[in-house]
Amino acid sequence: MEAVVKKNEKVLRHIVIFKFKEEASEAEVQKISDNFNVLPNYISVIQDYEWGLNDSPEDLHQDFTHCYMLTFNSEEERDSIYTPHPKHQAFVASLQPHLEKVFVVDYWTK
Repeated sequence: MEAVVKKNEKVLRHIVIFKFKEEASEAEVQKISDNFNVLPNYISVIQDYEWGLNDSPEDLHQDFTHCYMLTFNSEEERDSIYTPHPKHQAFVASLQPHLEKVFVVDYWTK
């Protein structure tokens, strides 16, 4: 998915970082990641999407492993379309039994 962003145009980044429970199996974690990765196919206001696994050599990650970045054009798209979307809500519900912590940061690009 390519970002539809004009030069010097601000966009809203939504960063989500997961720390899974120790007992969460590799297969469960993979299924959760796969389910997050398909959300842009169902929620058209996601302008750009990428994800990756922690690869920092610094020991500051606090066992957070999976990082996802979503891009929106407005807070309204994030709050009124993405957040309540049935596919997002189903994803959040499926995640809860396996998640120890989540860290979320949103910011407007400068």
